[in-house]
Amino acid sequence: MPAQPSFAAGRVHPRGAARWLAAALLAMGSAAALAVAPAVTLHRLGNPADATPALKGPAFYLKGNSEPERQSFEEFTRLIADKPVDVVVIGASFPNYQNECRIIGPLSQVNSCTTLVIGTPEGAQDPAALAAVQQAEIVYFRGGDQCDYVGWQDSAVIEAVEKLVARGGGAGGGSAGLAIQGSLAVYDGCKGSVRSPRALEDPYRDSISFTHDFFAWPYLDNTVTDSHFVERDRMGRLMAFLCRQLAEGRTGDAWGVGIEADTAVLMNRRGMASVYGSAAFVVQADRAPEVCEESTPVSYSGYKVWRLGDGSHYDFANRPTGGYRSIDVEQGVLSADPYEAMP
Repeated sequence: MPAQPSFAAGRVHPRGAARWLAAALLAMGSAAALAVAPAVTLHRLGNPADATPALKGPAFYLKGNSEPERQSFEEFTRLIADKPVDVVVIGASFPNYQNECRIIGPLSQVNSCTTLVIGTPEGAQDPAALAAVQQAEIVYFRGGDQCDYVGWQDSAVIEAVEKLVARGGGAGGGSAGLAIQGSLAVYDGCKGSVRSPRALEDPYRDSISFTHDFFAWPYLDNTVTDSHFVERDRMGRLMAFLCRQLAEGRTGDAWGVGIEADTAVLMNRRGMASVYGSAAFVVQADRAPEVCEESTPVSYSGYKVWRLGDGSHYDFANRPTGGYRSIDVEQGVLSADPYEAMP
């Protein structure tokens, strides 16, 4: 708030009073604008006319950090259609932030890129937001807070994304937008964040919470996704997330996909995935854990870990039974460095 002029001398210079009054009115106007901030904002870059290509997906674009990468995203668009497509980038905060669209908007296969920001759960029912998704061929969820996204569960916008995929379109996201793509459980972060040592120390601590039945994408069933994987050392927490799903009887075969910040994983309509960037990891836990209890360190023998480097391929439709490293967890401690490549 601007400092008020002093009235101790009994008078105020007219210019000073005018400047103070203008600043006060501006502050009041800003506060009023914040109070009535719209639930939905839309910014479209590119062709104002919608594209109408034939769709040949579905396909998925999974990114380890928020922003898509040009080369891999261009390839992603070609998995969806042979002609330019309309892309909608969805966020839950920072309505004037359009960096994703500035990256992918100039691509030859992109007809338009719309930044859609939904600021409240009610905004996910908004007709304008729904129309934008319905007219898109690709929807990409950007980074932020996945707890915002799970608040839209079963909304009109989420149902529209599901219908887009069902008719052959593309979906995906980065960072928080990646976290919501797994179909077994979403680590929603609604009770805070957790690091690997703490998750393995107690897989039921208050900061570990899940949302179930958010999306149900083909080939990502029984899967939990996580981002910023190596740089933030998230293997341990992903293992703890998987042991929770097993211990609670949600599956007998839990899978995790962890993607490094500079890496994208593209999955085509047949479930074949390609890696662009430094590293992605697939983790399988296919038996009951020895110990996965509240206030007790995790013990699990035989997590299977596949490390996928740049240019690697992985078949999610027919997941391999070999080529992995076996990593044990004993009382919350990993038996080996899980990020190393196969010898």
